[in-house]
Amino acid sequence: MVETRRRSARIADAKFDLLEYHTAPTNADSDPNPDSDSSALSDIDESEFDSDSGPSKRRKTASGQALRAVRRTRSTIVKTVTTRTKASATTSASTSTSITTTLTTTKAKPKATAASIQASITQIFDGALPQKHKLPCLPSHRHALTYHNPLLLSSPTACTNRDALLAWFDSVSSDRQMPWRKTWIDTTSLLSSSSAHPHDLREAVAQRAYEVLLSETMLQQTRVSTVISYYNKWLAALPTIQSLAAAQPEDVLSLWKGLGYYSRATRLHSLAQLVCPPCEQGGYDRLLPPTVEKLTKLPGVGRYTAGAVASIVYGRAEPMVDGNVIRVLARQLGIRGDVKSKEVLEVVWEAAKRLVEAVAWDGTDATNEERKGKEPPVSDRPGRWGQGLMELGATVCLPGPAKPKCGLCPIKESCRAYQEGVEIAAHKGLIPGKKVTESKKGTGVGKVVDIEDSCTLCPPPEDEDLEVSAAEDKPDQKKRKKKGEVSGSFDKFKGPGTRRKKEVEDDSASTGPSSAAMEVIASHCSKYPYTKPKTKKLREEECLVVSIRRESDGCYLIHKRPAKGLLAGMWELPSHTLPADSTWNDEPATKKTDK
Repeated sequence: MVETRRRSARIADAKFDLLEYHTAPTNADSDPNPDSDSSALSDIDESEFDSDSGPSKRRKTASGQALRAVRRTRSTIVKTVTTRTKASATTSASTSTSITTTLTTTKAKPKATAASIQASITQIFDGALPQKHKLPCLPSHRHALTYHNPLLLSSPTACTNRDALLAWFDSVSSDRQMPWRKTWIDTTSLLSSSSAHPHDLREAVAQRAYEVLLSETMLQQTRVSTVISYYNKWLAALPTIQSLAAAQPEDVLSLWKGLGYYSRATRLHSLAQLVCPPCEQGGYDRLLPPTVEKLTKLPGVGRYTAGAVASIVYGRAEPMVDGNVIRVLARQLGIRGDVKSKEVLEVVWEAAKRLVEAVAWDGTDATNEERKGKEPPVSDRPGRWGQGLMELGATVCLPGPAKPKCGLCPIKESCRAYQEGVEIAAHKGLIPGKKVTESKKGTGVGKVVDIEDSCTLCPPPEDEDLEVSAAEDKPDQKKRKKKGEVSGSFDKFKGPGTRRKKEVEDDSASTGPSSAAMEVIASHCSKYPYTKPKTKKLREEECLVVSIRRESDGCYLIHKRPAKGLLAGMWELPSHTLPADSTWNDEPATKKTDK
């Protein structure tokens, strides 16, 4: 505390003496503006008055010596203030210049419209592909929109890679023991209006559709491990869609208790009541409609759920895109844009649609000319494909910090993110014998890409660790070593015999990239897809809750929440949301008793 008083006192003396003694400037180093002294005083750092050498000792001497010490401090202050004022002016000028440059060079991305989105989709999937379309494009290079044309469609081995994913899914589909994954029921005769279908087939398909709808509704925003027990409990209580339609709302919510998002249960209940009536009464006679257009008109059924029911149950070539599929396809297409933007989402949906149609046609001998203008055939392939993409995203193509298991991916050869990661690892010298793709900075794959023609889905090119860093280029800049780390100067003397035994065994056992290279590849793939961080502040509310108990039987007063909104239709104690500007007294309340 004493030290603090001394500092403030000396600062006050210095400020006063500056205003008193520092008159009109007599040299060129002083500021000609008389008002600059007062503004410059605000820039004085308190640490300049807190030197360890001298000041505290000077105060113990005679008054004359102390006065001379203070005056020396004053002169130093004046000189420092003048210098810092000039530096501040220079800094301000440079700062304003940099801001101006940023404003003139950075252009705001125009808002995507329906026409611009459709134009991008047409250019990606129907545009002419460059000669070197298969080559990876480094993240620091510009590229055209056609770069995002999926190799699962355009490469010579596309059909082989698609079949590889189906074979992989067939081998792992039962690993997680999901009770809703069952053998496909052939619905060809049921969907054909010209042929009669047996009653048993209709009942079996109706039950299968109910089970798939229930599982997909429960899996929204919920983990598989959590859903399995709720799914089994639900079917034990409400085994058919007819029993769900006849159930009471309280019983439905009771079965859903613990899953959260209770509006899913109420909408599922409403859907059953609309589907069960016969067709003459406007219903579907207990059978869910087979088309996406009709399914999306039912309560609680969106684009993804409709695609899941249409493809898994009815075998139609309809896409189903959830979070896992978005991640897989964003890496397959090499899209670094925000997956929450409408433009990127529409491109991903279009890629999923074209891929599932190609998979449906792969099971036939039809040529490309014969496929034009025709609906893909009905089979189990679309459902297996969609579930395969979701399973791949949930178990192999993992997000962010978990890092994807690229070595286990059956379609990594067609993955843009994986190819880019291999290229980065080759630049780092982690893949011996791998020929590095020669491409000048600012170019795309195969030809120079103008700024006007460059991709609008991905952010502007950014420099990443692809080339040798400046610290490695300049020997005078030494990199700080970790404790126990050997200097990199000895790497050139390092032979195969000096490596750790585990590294040699791992690399010799694998035919692909080494473990170090796979680490770089997986780290690069984990950057896909980019998700813009949430900046919106959560809304905070204060709620007044009243608990009223009847003394005669001990029952509490409750009321039902509105039919729409958060926790719709749930029962709760009476409450009232307080206004935002209200103040609340936190003092303990006293119980009033009637006298």
